Amino acid sequence: MKRLSGIVIGFALASLGSALDLDIKDPASIKNAAAQVAKGLYVDHDPSSTAGQFKQPKPWFWWLSGSAWNGLIDYTVYTGDKTYQADILSAISNNLGPNYDFAPSEQAGWEANDDQAYWVYNALTALEYDFEPLPCQSSTTNTVGDCANSWLAISTHAFEDFVTRWNKDSATCNGGLKWQYTPTANGYTYKNTVSNGGFFQTAARLARYTGNQTYADWATKVWDWSTGVGLVSNYHVFDGAGDEADANCSSINRDEWSYNLASYLHGAAHMYAYSKDSSWETIVQGLVKSAESTFFGPTSDAPGIMYERKCELATLCNVDQTSFKASLARWLGKTAVLVPSVRTSIISLLEATAQGAAASCSGSSGYGSSACGLKWWTGGFDGLSAFGVELSALEAIQSLLVTSAPKLAVASK
Repeated sequence: MKRLSGIVIGFALASLGSALDLDIKDPASIKNAAAQVAKGLYVDHDPSSTAGQFKQPKPWFWWLSGSAWNGLIDYTVYTGDKTYQADILSAISNNLGPNYDFAPSEQAGWEANDDQAYWVYNALTALEYDFEPLPCQSSTTNTVGDCANSWLAISTHAFEDFVTRWNKDSATCNGGLKWQYTPTANGYTYKNTVSNGGFFQTAARLARYTGNQTYADWATKVWDWSTGVGLVSNYHVFDGAGDEADANCSSINRDEWSYNLASYLHGAAHMYAYSKDSSWETIVQGLVKSAESTFFGPTSDAPGIMYERKCELATLCNVDQTSFKASLARWLGKTAVLVPSVRTSIISLLEATAQGAAASCSGSSGYGSSACGLKWWTGGFDGLSAFGVELSALEAIQSLLVTSAPKLAVASK
């Protein structure tokens, strides 16, 4: 994924309406509000795109479309509304690629590890919620069951990609995935946190689902490397480090973004659920506290509302960055399910955030749906609506339903 500088350009600088009606204690109200926001998000669906793209401001970000489909899987599961299910399955199928690992030929040459991870999360989420399967396809190279495109097989294939690349990339920094896996790509000499967090989370989720210690060992290895090199320190999660020439990850980029922390938080939650090891519970608790102190409370009168600290106050978030709160809301909610000791504090944060997000959804997309604002702590629509903003609002609101969602599945023995 690319981080380009620039101020968000709103697509919904339209007449104001009334804010979404949201009762945070009423599941029917939450579902209705989520439906309105999902409809606003889906305005940007491009049915002609074989790459599963949404019509985002150019350059179009394939990873962000992957994140949006994940949000819509959550929406389908949490609400029972199957409006988008056929399109979800079509987009996933069209992006699997010849090896059934989310490395399609259309993305060759610029797809990075983190882009792939955000599509893999769709397969993992579908696996965990027993989502409708894709029509079975066989492959002579598949070793995971009869269908090369089962949710478990897809997730495993991607995990194996990450293992292969980790081993190749370990010539520097004593481990760690590079951001890019194509040597000629811009960013090849940067080991970014969201890629390594994606590998960590993928391994951890497979460990909890399958009960296979190999996945747990890899998750532990990635975590230990991340803390050892300094990408994760005192439960703060930084952006990455360079490995060019003799840099060897010695200089950490200490920018903090919500999706980086969220990637590790959700992986740690799965490791606790898998192992019931108190050390993983302590890590989860530390990351939740760090998230609260770093990404909640933009002003003294909005102490529990989520914001993107690095860019939001000055209205400098770019297309990527407007969506990062979606990852934090999504994975905080699921962490609350997996780790009971943090449930109360997380739900409190999500309730305040969902109320703020709903209050911001008083713009009009022009299609009979709500357009949400970027700054949920202002008490209304700020005119700064975009694809990532809408996705973030959707996850913030629908995450209130996570504790009543179906239990995350494990493989049958």
